Formats: sequence, structure tokens, C-alpha cells
Amino acid sequence: MYWSVEMEMDNRKKTIYYFSSTHWDREWCQSFQGFRNRLVTMMNEMIEVMEQNPNFRLFHLDGQTVMLEDYLEIEPDRKWRLAELIGDQRLLIGPWYVMPDELLLSGESLIRNLMTGARICRDWDTTPWKYGYVCDMFGHIAQMPQIFNGFDIHYAVLGRGTNEHTHQAHLRWRSPDGSECITFKLNDLGGYSSFSFGVGYEMEQKNLSIREIEPLVKSLIDYELARSPVPITVIMDGMDHQPIRKATPEIIELIRRLYPDAEVKHVNLEEMGRQLESYRDQLPIHQGEIYDTAKASVPYNHVIRHTLSSRYPLKKANDEIQCLLEKWAEPLAALADLKGYSVQPSYVNLAYKHLLLNHPHDSICGCSIDQVHKDMEYRFDQARMLGENVVSDIMAFEKAVYRIDKTSRNLLLAIWNPLPYPRKEVATLDIDFPLQYPSRYSEPFGYESINSFKIYDAGEKEIPYGLKSIRKNHVVKVYNQTGTETVDRYTLSMEIELPAMGKAEYSIVPFSASSRYLDRLSQHESEAENESIKLKINPNGTLRITDKRSNKVYDNMLSYMDDGEIGDGWYHANPAEDRLISSLGSECRIERVENGPSRTVFRITHRMMVPESMNWDSHGIRRSEELVPLQIISQIGLSRGASCVDVESKIVNRAKDHRLRLKLPAGIEGNHYFVNQPFAFVERKTGIDLTTQEWREYDVPEKQMGGIVGKRAADGTGLAFVSAYGLHECSALDDEEQTITVTMFRGFRTTIMTNGEEGGQIVGDLQFKYCLALMEADTSFADLAKLQERLQTNVYAAAWPIEETYKPEDPVSYFELSESSICMSVIKRPENRKKNSVVVRLYNMSDKHDACRLTCFKEIAEAHILGLDEDIIASYPHHEKSLDVQLAPWKIMTYQLIFK
Repeated sequence: MYWSVEMEMDNRKKTIYYFSSTHWDREWCQSFQGFRNRLVTMMNEMIEVMEQNPNFRLFHLDGQTVMLEDYLEIEPDRKWRLAELIGDQRLLIGPWYVMPDELLLSGESLIRNLMTGARICRDWDTTPWKYGYVCDMFGHIAQMPQIFNGFDIHYAVLGRGTNEHTHQAHLRWRSPDGSECITFKLNDLGGYSSFSFGVGYEMEQKNLSIREIEPLVKSLIDYELARSPVPITVIMDGMDHQPIRKATPEIIELIRRLYPDAEVKHVNLEEMGRQLESYRDQLPIHQGEIYDTAKASVPYNHVIRHTLSSRYPLKKANDEIQCLLEKWAEPLAALADLKGYSVQPSYVNLAYKHLLLNHPHDSICGCSIDQVHKDMEYRFDQARMLGENVVSDIMAFEKAVYRIDKTSRNLLLAIWNPLPYPRKEVATLDIDFPLQYPSRYSEPFGYESINSFKIYDAGEKEIPYGLKSIRKNHVVKVYNQTGTETVDRYTLSMEIELPAMGKAEYSIVPFSASSRYLDRLSQHESEAENESIKLKINPNGTLRITDKRSNKVYDNMLSYMDDGEIGDGWYHANPAEDRLISSLGSECRIERVENGPSRTVFRITHRMMVPESMNWDSHGIRRSEELVPLQIISQIGLSRGASCVDVESKIVNRAKDHRLRLKLPAGIEGNHYFVNQPFAFVERKTGIDLTTQEWREYDVPEKQMGGIVGKRAADGTGLAFVSAYGLHECSALDDEEQTITVTMFRGFRTTIMTNGEEGGQIVGDLQFKYCLALMEADTSFADLAKLQERLQTNVYAAAWPIEETYKPEDPVSYFELSESSICMSVIKRPENRKKNSVVVRLYNMSDKHDACRLTCFKEIAEAHILGLDEDIIASYPHHEKSLDVQLAPWKIMTYQLIFK
């Protein structure tokens, strides 16, 4: 029974919508196959009920189209019956392929998800349901309304991240660019199935008749109507894995009797959205992310923040594969098409299918049973292999244009940059030499034989390099063959200059004398310095970083805190009796492992002794007295020309039931910090909201990031943590040190509806890659986004023997975006497979209007503005080989270029 809510209501005629659905977690407390058994039963019954009762007007499939695929793999002969219901608009499908999490995914993944849902709807000869159905996501990103608008979706339904005391039932959810969705806020107690909580459960448990549920129904509807001054409401009837409610037509007739002066509708909710348009000016506006914890006690409104740090390896794999597809496979496949050696689009599409099947919120959030996450590993593997094969095939085509001469002494080094802007940086590359290289030297009297060679760019400028390692007799696979080849692999660091989305060539030639470079970036065993940064390794393994441009000092960077974990995939929880262990007092070893003319690397090894596990006994819960080593091995790099310190870490985790956080005492005054999300940066207050301490879900310092978190001082300078992959949980504290923390991982044993499982403990070796970026006053959010892209993509380098008369060609750029705050999200082939064409998505990563030029390597015949669904909106002016773009703040725009 619902309590009363006092709110002055518009005196116009009331409209009550009834929403029939089920909420289908594809995998969660059961495996996919376990839930599919139930899906088949539910779908079979739904078809029978709707065919037999034409008064059952409408049913939804939870906003997902994957349910159709999953069902028809088992019941293919029933496709025509589904087609009739869909064709009659009685079964509404779309807009999603799967119902994803928003906070952990890239913007392109969310777009691809909606595009896939739309394509499946077209296959069923229908249009997608034009409602932003995000009923169960664990918080909502700021740009979601703009993404929905790009698919002609202007209405939404959500619950988590809101509270009734702060949000009315109807509101305008606005993105940073001004895009809006008129949004229905689910009630706090019932979430996406207010009918189940208010009526259905009691009706089923007590076997109540339609007449007997009258007071329950009236209480529910009165409550819902009172949540907004607008005289429109919707009764949600779509609980987890709920079968079709056969009595729905009778319940709707009951509502009509109880509210004779109201319109009661069992129709597409798009009609409610259109009806609410007349109230738009009266609706409150919520701008940006929706991410508040829940005051009420029912879990269907909880925002559940700590899923961000559950099962780190899955988050890492997802970020890596998103990057592989968005920054390598898609752009290279589009370019290959234009250059005449097409790669079958099905490979990329299939890779995306495997990836998207890992994006349901209970899957990617890491809060399901172990079997679910084992299945995810397989899908990630398939997506990775498909994407890598696409890249390998295209690179083989690129290599085939050269005249390879295996008898030559010279090697051609080709380096590809997939990003649409030039890059000048220090790269660490693997170069494979033949075993019998013609020129070698030894240090000092023959103890180690080293290949002697020089590297030159296309202008015949010598490029100094530093050797990092040599692996002799290294076995490599031969492309497209079953055989292998044995080589000597040299890993070296060198400064490279790459054109935008293109390649640069270098020659590697034997050198008759010793090829040494005596210039070194570091002159001290624990210090290094470049043009912008002075780096010092403190005796306890922390970093002291001085920004030479501003004289700001960031000291004691990179310590670690380990505390107890008795939570689960949803929530972190400490035991009442806990011990927090700091790395500051742990054993620490400092080594300088690389020191060349362009790069220095220190290796810091922490050996923290932490409790082996959690003891659960009759006396309570506490961390065990038995200790095991937690080893953290970090490669700390400083490169010439860099304004950041880069870090690659391996954590050898042998402990259980614990959480490890990275600590960055930024020392930057101010009560705000920033993080990135898809297509945006958002600003938040530091610390926690103390007024929530008696709420069911109190505020916690840990919140979402897309891998970037930072703070700025009053003068605009500051510090940003930038992760390449896997890390999505951060905090900014209100302590004296103005600390930023990053959760590296959580190990937990509790999984839903089991007696405990081991998969969430993630015992083993964990890999991390990130950097600490020093910001000047003019460092933009776009600069940080591009830095993250460089960390994620690296470069693609390959060397092979080339005829000795060959001279490296000048760098070649295929697409270039001029410098601005406008970034490129993707360049890809169009979904309609139009020949000689690409789709380019750009977005403005700032709160100011900005402009840029996109320069192409081919002449443009036509240009169009597209929606995110790739429908043509309008023609767009262009030059012979370029496009001038102007974008409003935070705007996402998609263009199609058709070449001559």
C-alpha cells in the first residue's frame, strides 16, 4: 500500500497509462542458458495469451531486441506468430539490442547498441519503440538525452539515481548541449514495476479477485497521480522475469471504473510523451548526469555505485576491445574500402555482436554469478580475435604493395597512427631482426653481441633510440601460414613523428661501428627530467613530480591502501572490525631499467603484507592474521617532450576479500573535481553528502569515471589521472591532502543466490596502464581525451627487409582533424554499405562553440549531416578535399562523406 503525497495537481482531465512488460536480465543470478529456459516459457505463454485475447492490447519486450534472437534459436517455427503481433503493433520491440550499463561503456558502444536494435526492428518490418527505456541502469550519463535524440527518441523512463523528494514524476532531462528527453521518473518503492509492489504481489500471494484488489489499485494510482502536478501518470507492470499478466484487461477495466472521469490507456507510451509536450514548460529540468543514492529502502531505486570496481579483468577487456574496434578495425576497414581492398563488413559486425552481448548491465557491471562472467570471457575473446584479424588482414594488404627483399641488409619500419591528428611522441617498439644480422658490436670485449644499426626518417634525419631489451631466438607466427619464423626481437624507444590517421616510414640500416647513444634522459639512479617535468622517486616508492612550467610540486604520488571487503558485485563493505594497510611502510625496491636519449623507466616493486582472507566465524567477521604478499610492480616512465608521467603496473594478487586503492594526494584546494563520461566531462563536488547518513543507500566517495579524474587549482593548473583501460571508480576527498583515489580492484566472495563463489576474488596477475598528467591553465578537456586515446591505441609498427635502393616515402595522412576542442569518436563504413563513402562522428569536448577542418585524401562529391541512426538529415557544404565543421558546446554530430 502506498502512502499519500501532497502536491497541487493541474485540474485538467487525468490520463492513466498502463505499461505491460517484463524486465529481462539476460544473465544474472542464473546463467544465460538458465534464463533462456524461462524466456522460452514466458514468450510461448505471451504469444498464446495475446492471440487468444484481443483485449490484451500491448506488450513490451523490456526495450530489448536480443530477446527475439534468443527465443527464436529455440523456437524458430514461431517466428511468424511473433511477426503478426509485431506487425499489428501489439508487441513493441526496440530501441536497444541489449539493455546496457551507461557508466562503463564508450559512447560508440551505446550508439552501436541502439543501431543494432534499430536494424533488427527493420528486419521485422517495424520501427523501433521510440522511448529511452533505461529502467534499471545503475545511474545515467549526462549525454544520454543527446544520444537518444540522435535516434529520434525524445522521451525516456528511468528510476535509479533519482529520489521522489528531489524529482517529480515528470521532468525534462537535459544534456550539456541542451538536448532533452521528457522523462518519467519511476517511483521510489516500486521502480519499473510499481504494480507488482503495490498490487501484484499481494494479489498473487492471497489469490485476490479483481474486486478485492480495488483498494490496492486506487492507493497506487492516487499515489502516482500525486507525484506530479501534471495530471498524467503511468502504472508500470514489468517486474524481473515476470510472465505476462493475463488479468491485465480486467485490471484496466477496474481502473476505468475507479476513475470514470479519467482516460485509461493501454497504448504505446509514445502517446504519453506527445501528450506531455503540452506541459513541457511546466516540467522541472534536470541537467546532466543522474547519479544520486537512494533514500528509500526498496532496492529497485538504488544506484549501486561499486559495480564500477567489480571484476576488473572484465572492465579491462571491454575497454581494450572497444578501442580495438573503434580506433583500429572500423577506421582501417573504411580506409581499405576507399583504397580498393575491402574487408567483409560481417567480421566487424560479428565482433560487435560478441561485444554487445557482454554489455547488459548485470553482465558488464560484474554483479552476477561466476558462470555469467566465464561466458563473458569467451565473448570478449571472440570479439578480440575478430577485430585483430581485421587489422592484420588490412596491414597485410598495406605491406603487399612493397617489394620485399629477404636478402637485403636494410629494413623498412612502417608505423601507423589511427588517430585523426598528428603525433610526436616517444614510442616503445618491437623490431624483429634476422638471426644473421650483418653488423654487430660487443660491449666491451665480446660479452654480449648487439646488432649495430641506425634509424633514419624519410628526410634522412637520424633518429636516436634507446635499447630496452633483446630477446634472441624469438619465435613469431607467419601471417596467413601455419609456419613460424625465428628472429631476434629488439625492444627500443625512439621519438616518432606520425601524420594524422596515416603512416610514416623509417629505414633501419646496418652501421659498421658501434651504434651507441651516450646522451641520457636521467643522470641519477632515482631521478629523471625532461623539458616540463622533474621526476624523483622517493625512498618509499612514491613519486615527487615537479611541473617546471608552473613550479607546482605533487609529492607522495602513488601509494596504495588495502582494506577489507565483505561486500559483493554490487557494493563494497568493510567489516566493523577492519584493518587498512598502507604501502608507505612496506618493503620497496627501486630500479632504473631503461635510460636512453628519449626515455627513462624506473621499476618500483612494493611488497605489501596483507591478510590472506576474511575470517567468518561465530565470533564475527575480521581479516585473518595470516598474511600473504601483495606485490605491485610498476614501470614509471618519463619521455622527452611529455607533460605526463606514464605508469604500467602488474599487481600479483594472492589475497582474498580485500580492496586496493591508489592514492594521489593532489594538494589542490577547491571543492570540485572532474571526470570524463561518453562525449562529455562532468564536474562534481568533492567528499560525500553527509545528509544521507540515515538513508537506506548513503552517499559514498567512490563514483564513476571514464578513466579520467582530476582537479584544477584557481589558476587553472592541476593534475589528472588518465587510465587506458579498466579503471572506472574514483573519489576526491575533502581531507587535508585533497586526495584523489582510484580503486584498482575489489576481491569478494559473495554472489547473488549462491553460497559464495571464487570468481570475484580475481586472484592472479592484474595489468594496469595509466599516466599522471600535469595540466597548464590552457590544457583543455579535449587535450585529456586525446591523451587517453594515445594511451589506449599506441601505434602499429612493423619492419621487413626492403630492397636496398628503397628510400622511405614522406608521411601519408588520409584524414586529419585540425586542432580544436572537437574530437573524433569514430570513422567507419556506413551501415547502408554505400560505396566510396565514410561516416565520421565528431563531438565538441568543451562548453564553448568551436570549429575545425576535416581534411581528406580524396575529393569529396557529397556531404551530409546524419542522425546517430545514420538517416540523412540535410546536405552539408564542403570543399574539394575538406569539410569545415562548427559545433556548439558538447554537441555530437555525424557526417557522411561520399567521394568521387
